[in-house]
Formats: sequence, C-alpha cells, structure tokens
Amino acid sequence: MTHINPPVQSLKSLIIASAFALLLAVIILLSAVLPAEYGIDPTGMGKMMGLSALSAPTNDGNKALAITCPVLPPQTINQAAGSTETIQKEPLPQWQDSVKIIVPAGEGLEYKFHLVKGATLDYSWTTDGAKLYFDFHGEPKGDKTGYFKSFKESSDNQSTGILTAPFEGPHGWYWENKTRSPVAIILNTKGSYRILGLL
Repeated sequence: MTHINPPVQSLKSLIIASAFALLLAVIILLSAVLPAEYGIDPTGMGKMMGLSALSAPTNDGNKALAITCPVLPPQTINQAAGSTETIQKEPLPQWQDSVKIIVPAGEGLEYKFHLVKGATLDYSWTTDGAKLYFDFHGEPKGDKTGYFKSFKESSDNQSTGILTAPFEGPHGWYWENKTRSPVAIILNTKGSYRILGLL
C-alpha cells in the first residue's frame, strides 16, 4: 500500500494568503459594496462604475425633482403690415432662470450653481406655503476638507437676495423638509453662473 502525504503549508504562507484575502475583501467593500448598498463612496470607484446609482431610493412618489423653466424673451408684434413700430406684449423678464424643485417629505436636498470669485447671483425662492429649514452656502473649488461658508441659515417659506461670491466654487441651498408631504420650491435666479442643479 502506498501512502500519499499531501504538502503541509507553512505558517508563513498561510499568514500571507490570509492577509491578501483580507486586503482584497477591504478593496471590494470600499469600491463596490458600500457604494452599491449604502451610497457611501470613499474611493470614487463606485461612481465611476455606476454602482452608486444602485443605492438611490426607488420610491418615485417621494423623489426629489427639479424642473427647469427657461425664461423666454418678450415677443414683439407689428401693428400693421409694413409698419416699423412694434408693441411689446409683456414686460422684460426679471429672471434669467427659473426652476421648480420638489423636496420629498422628511428629506433634504441641495441645489447648486458654480460661481467664480466676484460673480453675482441674484435670487428669489418661495415654497408652496410650508416652511423649510435652509442653509444658503458656498464651498471653495477643490476643497477636500468639507469646509463651507454659510451666508444665510433659517427656517422660512421664502428668501430673496443678492450674493457676490467671495471665492470660486459651488454655491447654493440645502433645504430640509420636516413635514409629512412633499414641498415645491420655485427658485428664480439671474447673474453670472453655471447651473450645477441637484446634488
């Protein structure tokens, strides 16, 4: 009878294999599981691979929504054929952009604009009646520390003002709806900016 002795792995090779397996598990956790399941993406790989979208809520009845409504220039009409005189049908629009944003019940969201240093943002927003907690703030471009500067923080159903950006970067609002039903916001703006939208 022949005896076959299987090779016995050394303690060193078992420790190396276990360490490699643990490292691989941590990489998979950080780059795939956390972004897909919980929306936490510390490496940015989840967003690049499209996994972050899997953690987005699917309750369509309670979803954040932003609908952009372009402000059209006034129309003119000729009084008579061949006439050079024109009549303005409506006054010049006060706002450059208008957007309707739905803040879901019991949730918060951010709506942002990119402004360069010294650019102005003239704004006016109002809700459909309910008061929302809001923080109007800006974040310096490229800052990775989480720093932001609040310009106005309150609970109200409307706000109006003009901001001159103290630095380049995203500027906008965080609204939190503490009620039991969705709240609609109409945000009107004009100035020198690029719309980033819902974040």
